[in-house]
Amino acid sequence: MASGGGNPEKGEHTDLVTIKRADLQKLSAEVRQMKEFLPKVLNSELLQSYNMLDKLQQGRHRQPYYNDVPSCLNPELSEVRCRTDQLQRDSDHWKSRFQASQSEREREKEEMSSVKLELGQLKKSLSEQTGYSASVGAASCTLLWRVSRSPESVDAMLKGSMVSEFLQLVGQTVQMYVTDCREREPPKEDSQEVLFVLALAGTVTNIAASAYGRDFLMSSPAGRSVVDVLVSCLSEAPIGSCDQLRNLVLMALYNLSINQKGLQYLSTRQGIIGLLAWLVQEEVVSENRLHCVRLLQSLIEEPTTPALLQEATQTISVELLQQLVNDRNPELQAAAAELKEEVQSLRQAFPLDI
Repeated sequence: MASGGGNPEKGEHTDLVTIKRADLQKLSAEVRQMKEFLPKVLNSELLQSYNMLDKLQQGRHRQPYYNDVPSCLNPELSEVRCRTDQLQRDSDHWKSRFQASQSEREREKEEMSSVKLELGQLKKSLSEQTGYSASVGAASCTLLWRVSRSPESVDAMLKGSMVSEFLQLVGQTVQMYVTDCREREPPKEDSQEVLFVLALAGTVTNIAASAYGRDFLMSSPAGRSVVDVLVSCLSEAPIGSCDQLRNLVLMALYNLSINQKGLQYLSTRQGIIGLLAWLVQEEVVSENRLHCVRLLQSLIEEPTTPALLQEATQTISVELLQQLVNDRNPELQAAAAELKEEVQSLRQAFPLDI
């Protein structure tokens, strides 16, 4: 039996609890079993782990990361945490680079906008300067064109300085103009650019109209270079868009053919007879066709090379001559009739291929 609560000094009786002997024996047996089993379970490693777990549970509210958990408790968790940390570092790295790239892109966009604005201003300024230069050039060369109608003025101009530079400017400008007309829509006929080019070509035509001017052009490298450009214009200048320029070129070449040096130089241009024969058929301006016929006649009237004779007899066909003779333009009819007689004389004089 076991005694309950009470105070013996005051003479009070304590409550008594009655326990069966069988239960007491059963409890004693369980106590003995626990005494035997606990030493096997409660070893030092388990107690250390239990103490560590208790510390972790006490500090979980203060430390959100499990940095204090030893790797021996969960190796897989430690490896995952290492991978996670590495991924986080990589993420922070690429995020930093992305932000830097964004900042660089924004800076480049601002710079690009500034450059575009500056480029627009420069283009506007360049356009204004180009327009002004073309206007000044057109006005100056138009005056020079008019002055060059006088042989005395031509003589005085060619005896001065900077003549070679002027002829080089003429050749380069005309060549670039013809190239632009082939690659893009030709400018309007009354534009400053067209007036500038026509004034240059017209000045050369007037120089070739002077005896001294013809001899000067054939005697100087710059002059012969200009003549080469003029010949190339006949084949390269688009039909229907460079009619005025071709008109001046044909007149200039005709003027040069009057000079013996000029005739010899033009006769050495391979294919010039065939080029003129093609052009007289393709040309839409009657005056230009007339100039083609006159230049053909001038070249074959006194042929300087056998090759030129052969080209003339083989290229200028009877059908072409008859077509020209039947043209509506009286001047062209008369010039074509003279050319027909010249070609027939050549064929009679040279019946066989040369």
